Amino acid sequence: MKLLILPVLAIALCGAVAAPRSKEITITVNGQSVISRAPDVATVALGIVTINDVAQTATSENNRRYEDLRNRLHSIGISDPAIRTLSFNVNYVAPDPSLPINQRPRSGYTVTREIDVKLSNLDLVGQIIDQAVAANVTDINNVAYTLSNERQVYAQALGNAVADAQRQAKAMASAANLHIVRISGMQSGYASPPVLMRAGVTADAYRAAPTQIAPSNIDVQATVTITYVVGP
Repeated sequence: MKLLILPVLAIALCGAVAAPRSKEITITVNGQSVISRAPDVATVALGIVTINDVAQTATSENNRRYEDLRNRLHSIGISDPAIRTLSFNVNYVAPDPSLPINQRPRSGYTVTREIDVKLSNLDLVGQIIDQAVAANVTDINNVAYTLSNERQVYAQALGNAVADAQRQAKAMASAANLHIVRISGMQSGYASPPVLMRAGVTADAYRAAPTQIAPSNIDVQATVTITYVVGP
């Protein structure tokens, strides 16, 4: 038996190996922008709280005050779609015999109704508060001023922040005899909610004189963080 031996040819394949890419030079900057606008929407938050030993009596009194409020708001041009009941709760508070009588909280059925009145005529805000007081509303929780086009204003502020970041990056690159090659990453920061709040107080605090509220401008803020690749 003959053994056939075949020659083995070893072939070395040589591939071109790319040289490691040199580390990129980057610049990271923070751009900011603030746009100030006068508010064009107001929301008045009201509360009606009634207490009685009889649940039906407490509920009826709460309903009566609410209807009185609605009618008074209608008289100054506020329609029903602008008046929203956010919550309506009935809770029973049991008497606490362990406390002296003069230290016991009011017991009985407590009916609480939370109401929002939203409007675009900001001149009516003071009148709404006065009418609420006249209707024996117990709480003026707050007045919030906002922008109806908040998203558009924020988008504009965001664009301005990007332009601010680009100006900074160009100035830094130019000072180092470099130029901007491309953007390697970017993210937006936090925009402050464009809302001005008036601290909540009881309705009795407004009884002395007609209420006048002059809102300040709303500052819409935007920030961005951008990383640029630069080169010679």
